[in-house]
Amino acid sequence: MLPPIARRTLEEMPTGALLARLERLRWCEEERECSDLTEAEIGSAAGLILFKADPMWGVAYADVKAVLATREHCVRKP
Repeated sequence: MLPPIARRTLEEMPTGALLARLERLRWCEEERECSDLTEAEIGSAAGLILFKADPMWGVAYADVKAVLATREHCVRKP
């Protein structure tokens, strides 16, 4: 469950936080029908991003990727 974040706010976040958000977005379930969440749990998460099938997920993912594309790339430590 992730809250939507405005792109302007994403641009102010450190790269590590953006990468963590990207990872959390990738861990979202595909769609409601495939979820093991109860209707009450889904209902309590109104306004949050739960599923990749949600249009908010697509916008959030694209925004994080776009902001990350403007950042300097670093070599991963082994």
